[in-house]
Amino acid sequence: MKIRTSAKINLNLEIFPEKQDNLHTLSSVMIPINIYDDIAIEESISETIKFSDENLNTIESTVHKALKLVRSSNPSFDKNFDIFIDKKIPYNSGLGGGSSDAGALIRYLCDSYQLDYPSNLEIVHEVGSDVPFFVHGVSATIQGIGEIVEPLDLNTDLNLLIAVPKVGLRTRDVFNAFDTLDSKDRNTDTWNDIELFNDLWPAATEVYSELVSLREDLQVKYQNKFFMSGSGSSFFSIIDPIKELKPGYERFSLIQYCKKIDCSLYQNDD
Repeated sequence: MKIRTSAKINLNLEIFPEKQDNLHTLSSVMIPINIYDDIAIEESISETIKFSDENLNTIESTVHKALKLVRSSNPSFDKNFDIFIDKKIPYNSGLGGGSSDAGALIRYLCDSYQLDYPSNLEIVHEVGSDVPFFVHGVSATIQGIGEIVEPLDLNTDLNLLIAVPKVGLRTRDVFNAFDTLDSKDRNTDTWNDIELFNDLWPAATEVYSELVSLREDLQVKYQNKFFMSGSGSSFFSIIDPIKELKPGYERFSLIQYCKKIDCSLYQNDD
């Protein structure tokens, strides 16, 4: 079985000072987009989990944690799997690649083997705050610490330009910086009656100051506003595709036109 797992964009991200279980509460409008990781999974006598990026083969990934959680929620489930994840979504980018892989795996296993889903709160605590969004797999408003997922009907096309700097940001570092800042300036715009902003932008620029010049460069080249997704470092702009992308790859690992999609999980039989 092959599973396609999509990236996401935070059209907005509001961070509240209140915490729940030591995590900041938040509100965000999130959409799946058509940049994908691919997961190949099949039953096996023993279990292996491998990534195309060797840097991810030395850590306990979100895929490991998701599989562990599904088993703890279904103690009689005794299947083993060979899992290979072909990583195309840059990690530490704010595009949710690891969360997408985990959410897709939870959804696939629970649906295919008629298992009980873990609660969204369990998923947040054991795997990650963005994972419940990917389990649902549709545009949604996210609240709480990520456990409240309210599907949002965005009945319109949405074209975007995604630009991923070569330097990624760790979510923990950005939130630690957020907690030290007195000023939380918000630069806003509006699309389809939805505000576009990111409360983590000042904190992200504290962690990696070059983000400021990177965004300025994009805005000059494309004559359009750019916003950061998640905890960074990726930028997005709502813009109709043009024939050619502007030069600038030396500072970015990925610059790509993409669009909002209806579902973040695609399954294809071999």
